[in-house]
Amino acid sequence: MASHDDEISSALRNNPDAVSNLMKSISHRGRVSAMSLLLTSEKGLSDLVEGTGLSKNAMVNHLSILMGSGLVCREERGTYALTADGRDLITSAATLYLNSELRAEEERRRAQRLYTGGREGRGLEERMVSNLAVYQPCWISYTGAVAGALQSLGSGCDVVDVGGHSGYAFIVNVIRGEFCPSGPTAFHPETWVEIHEGTQSLGWRIESWSDEGSYPEGEEPRPHELERAKRLHDLIKAEIMKNRPTVVWGLYIPEYGIVNGVKGSSYVVSTFRRLMGQPEEPIPYFDLRAPGCLDALFFREPIQVDVSEADRKAVERATKFARGWTLVLERYANGPEAWDEWIDVLENRPEKGLYHGNSYTAACYHEARAMAAEFLSRMAKRQGRPQSEHLQKAIKNYREIESLLKRFVELFPFAMEGDMNMDKRRRGAAMLREVKPLDEAAADNLERALKVWKG
Repeated sequence: MASHDDEISSALRNNPDAVSNLMKSISHRGRVSAMSLLLTSEKGLSDLVEGTGLSKNAMVNHLSILMGSGLVCREERGTYALTADGRDLITSAATLYLNSELRAEEERRRAQRLYTGGREGRGLEERMVSNLAVYQPCWISYTGAVAGALQSLGSGCDVVDVGGHSGYAFIVNVIRGEFCPSGPTAFHPETWVEIHEGTQSLGWRIESWSDEGSYPEGEEPRPHELERAKRLHDLIKAEIMKNRPTVVWGLYIPEYGIVNGVKGSSYVVSTFRRLMGQPEEPIPYFDLRAPGCLDALFFREPIQVDVSEADRKAVERATKFARGWTLVLERYANGPEAWDEWIDVLENRPEKGLYHGNSYTAACYHEARAMAAEFLSRMAKRQGRPQSEHLQKAIKNYREIESLLKRFVELFPFAMEGDMNMDKRRRGAAMLREVKPLDEAAADNLERALKVWKG
């Protein structure tokens, strides 16, 4: 029986012109830019022109090439979307590029060690996974880190798949009475259990390891905290020895990131910093910033998944999260109540003006609702009527929410400091007042789809 490599080699030998033409179809930066925008959701022509900075005529020409190669299709409502082949090709190309960058950086470090005669880093044991995992572009660090880890393990998923199946795309969670950037990650432990269970629908059994209590408890870790961090380091090192990356909470700041290896007592990581052009130096095992708990996700082994059943459970989870039918940490609100809290702080609590918390929360939930619309759109194409009719209505709701939250994000662009005057607050609150009933309508449509599904 021919191996997979033999089949690929044969396809390349027998179809060199077709393969060459396919690769040429993405060989222009304008087409790559357009596909990067379509990777998260469908886009209209004006959105693509604005997002790439190209002229309308140039964009039309690029789209014609991409559609002619079967990488992009035009939807009935005049928007453009990636085909399955287009998604696979651009994701593979981006992952290859990022992996090559990681390897090039590692080669530069090895060359530097050779040049210095091994004086730098001498005696430090280094272990790396063979297929480096790359943090995927995402505000919600759980989805960016998990998608990157799963891709390195051979899963064809992306951040939309992770956000949809985990239910993360349908959550809204805010702290009561003030703005705080903790909302998008401050979930009750039982909510995290459901999130991890949903993520397993992407083909890997996930084991969540957690050690309750913030790390560090003060400015610097104390001896008993160092012992906690060392236990986690030993577990992660064992995973690296098995050639599997680990997703860890608290890399650089309170965000999820990926550990690809260990170098002495430090983690070699891929995090959000790469997206910002910042260096990703190894992080000592004792230098985590993990409020709430030490937390890690281990990817144990591949599992078989019934796609139809996974979709049904995803809708069930989405409905539960959108309704706010989950346990909530003290001082937090989720679901419809969270929108009310957010509006109240904007309008009635000018002294609680932490711009960072408001702008970060907005960026995360704008991204989440875009994920929700795209995930349900993919599901509707997989599923037949009549549940897809209700899914289409939910998609429309989420597209409208995405548009409103885009305006909100433009009003409060992400920054550590910014303008929070009352006029902007009132305008933002008015937008959120439009969002809330749309979010509730989307939940209604998800619940209707679920009822049809269950017969």
